[in-house]
Amino acid sequence: MNRSAAGVPVLLLLAKVTSAADLSPADFAFGMPVATAANAAAYRVALPLGVYQGVAREDLADIRVFNAHGEVVPYALRRPTARTLSRGPGTALPLFALRDDSRAAADAVRVTIDSPTAAVKLQTQGTIAATGAIKQYILDGRPLAVPVAALQLAWPDDAADFTGRLRIDASDDFAIWRTLAEAAPIANLHADGRQLVNNRVELAASRAKYWRLSWIGKSAPFELTAVVAEPADGRIEAERSTLEVAGSARSGAPGEYEFDVGARLPIERINLRLPELNTVLAVELQSRRQTQDPWHHVATRQLYRINTADGELLNEPIDIATDFDRYWLARTVDRSGASTANPLRLQVAWTPSDLVFLARGEGPFIVAYGSALAPAAETDLSSMPTAVTVMRATLGARRELGGPARLAQPAAEFPWKRALLWAVLAMGVCLLAWMAYRLSKEMDTSLPGQR
Repeated sequence: MNRSAAGVPVLLLLAKVTSAADLSPADFAFGMPVATAANAAAYRVALPLGVYQGVAREDLADIRVFNAHGEVVPYALRRPTARTLSRGPGTALPLFALRDDSRAAADAVRVTIDSPTAAVKLQTQGTIAATGAIKQYILDGRPLAVPVAALQLAWPDDAADFTGRLRIDASDDFAIWRTLAEAAPIANLHADGRQLVNNRVELAASRAKYWRLSWIGKSAPFELTAVVAEPADGRIEAERSTLEVAGSARSGAPGEYEFDVGARLPIERINLRLPELNTVLAVELQSRRQTQDPWHHVATRQLYRINTADGELLNEPIDIATDFDRYWLARTVDRSGASTANPLRLQVAWTPSDLVFLARGEGPFIVAYGSALAPAAETDLSSMPTAVTVMRATLGARRELGGPARLAQPAAEFPWKRALLWAVLAMGVCLLAWMAYRLSKEMDTSLPGQR
């Protein structure tokens, strides 16, 4: 028994060698300091593009939060989702009428905005805006705090009968307008004491600073007295980050462009910026994770960029299932509607994850990221009491910690631990064999007639 116990110190030494060491900030490539406005038990920061570009793992497992003493603090990653708000009453928007059926009425408009909260002032040249039917209305949507789901029109009770169609556009700068409703039907009919009124236009939930209502064809013989913006269904989409990258033409493949977004982002929305006005282009979008992987189909859409008297008309972005691929390909399906002499530009949008951490220990805290060796260490904070206030914080400028070398997989080293384990096992086998041999010799000498 004493002989077999001789191997115990060696096994204890092996256990000590194989224990994992704690990571420090220097084990990560980069870091960003956390700036807090006040003391709190927990903080929340939104991960910027730089973190996605600097991590080594797609699942963001190589992220840590350290306190001032270099100690790891508990953290968790959360993807923001749409928030549900109680639906409030509609908001009557300031209404400005533009008269006359000619385009000169719109061209003659001059817009003045005194302050972010002041009303829009519209001035026109000459007498164009003083006579003729009302062709367009401009709405000031800056008082709105939520997306709009519908516009409710109002006109005088004794207004003349009318049926027609209304186009609704939205803009944030009076230069580029996007169409939300091409030809919404409007009706105000009366017969035999009955009436048929259709004065509500439903829209996809949208937000805009300014709205434009334009009669298609004939104008209504009455003037709108009010337009009420009805709030959407109460769902507020999480704020998205955006990135735009230029494409490069594929050699030997006319009409195909490749893009590298430079990171594995959770892309939820894509679009292509067409380089030339008055362009209509059918495009198939594909993506892949690595340059050696095959392309897979994502979406096929008709894209356009049209210049009109009212400004540019652009196609809406394309919503897709979350795609983490870094490399993208745009293949023109029908090149008859566009010149591809100038490269396309890819626009992507994603919802950045929030990093929530507990303020354990002393600050300042630093978010470290980028390590090919760091294992997953995220903490489940779902059971954190609701009474704990999680305060919003921000991240400072990136700084180097261990440098970009931490992102590379280290060269294979001699497996000392495995070799030591096999050596210990071999020593144990030899020890057992020697003990068995000695025991057999002692038994042989102790048997009668064996002397």
